[in-house]
Amino acid sequence: MIRFERIELSKLATTVARGACCAAALLYIFASAPAAHAYPNYDDGAGNGCVECHTAFQGGNPAKLHAQHITKFGITQCNLCHPSGGGSSPVKTYWSGPGGGLGCAGCHGNDYGETSSLSGLPKATGYGLRQAHFNAGVTVCSTCHIPGELGSPSPFPAILPENVAPPYFGQATNGLRNPCDRAEEESTMDADTTGLDNDGNGFADWPDDVNCAEPTTTTTTTTLPVQCEAAPTAGCVVADGGALLVNEKAAGKEKLKVTMKKLHTAVTQGQFGDPLAAGGTSYAICIYDQADQLRDSISVARQGDSCGSPPKDCWAVVSTKGYKYGDKDLTADGIQKMLLSGGDAGKGKIVVSGKNNAPAGQTALPTGVAALLQTSTQATVQLLTSDASCFGLTVTQVKKADGSTFSATGP
Repeated sequence: MIRFERIELSKLATTVARGACCAAALLYIFASAPAAHAYPNYDDGAGNGCVECHTAFQGGNPAKLHAQHITKFGITQCNLCHPSGGGSSPVKTYWSGPGGGLGCAGCHGNDYGETSSLSGLPKATGYGLRQAHFNAGVTVCSTCHIPGELGSPSPFPAILPENVAPPYFGQATNGLRNPCDRAEEESTMDADTTGLDNDGNGFADWPDDVNCAEPTTTTTTTTLPVQCEAAPTAGCVVADGGALLVNEKAAGKEKLKVTMKKLHTAVTQGQFGDPLAAGGTSYAICIYDQADQLRDSISVARQGDSCGSPPKDCWAVVSTKGYKYGDKDLTADGIQKMLLSGGDAGKGKIVVSGKNNAPAGQTALPTGVAALLQTSTQATVQLLTSDASCFGLTVTQVKKADGSTFSATGP
């Protein structure tokens, strides 16, 4: 979900350096014609794509736009844009493979009922974003996006107005709700207060865009789902034993299991928060490699929700010690079960299990994690809560790390 440094777009036509960059991008497109798909990647991993002009998205530093998507916009599902989990390349512009779907265009485009000519899956399309580039003097889009070609309709459809929410807006995976509310959409990396110009008419959000009504509130007090940090969180309750298994040997049948045993200190039920009521506790499962680099980020934000058919509460209490979670539909990033159980020092236990079930269309569990851990001699896994304690385990006894399976115990 890429903001494209939108605040720089208005300055693009008069900025020599940016103009030179986009001229190079234009040559890149011409060199790839006629088979080019006009930047199918924001970044293909080698610096090719939109990132050639919009460099501030790179890296996990909090000052970078990538980190702002996590902190400012509350993005909790990396596979919305990454096809193989958080931090992986390529970053897709209008499709993102298993576990995601629409790529960056899920926020920077809209649903025009089209299908990706690359993936064969439904996609969102950035007609308004193309118009915004054109208004700024950037013509690279029109070299490949031609009516009737690359799966595009002829003629192009009328651009949906600013007040029509992009398909990712309103999901539990982010804090974006109103496409006319610049308080929600604006990055803190720039001096202006402009949000997304979703329809490319040169005016962004209320009160500038005539298609927008005044937001009912210009700020949000909703507690966003907890997100994994770029490095392991300090001060978590440590498990004195446990295991991590990432099994990706069979595509569409991937499995994840995290076990934290013998929590070092006494843990009360309250340290797990309270996921029973709407607006209650959300959880994140975070996996880091031996260099403490985030390799997997999973969100379970089902507080107060119902799961399954017939529906029943996703969460239930476990005596006075904790909670348990069950969702056979794997709705929250492929997670099927969770057990959060406290007790005296050395007695607490946490178990998280998830999987993919491709025949049923369930491929929500992030994939590509085993490959990212292939060279790791240890790994750290943490369970974060949105309003209570965090818990962690470092596994140092690696049994298998062959790129399709990572299995380790610890400490």
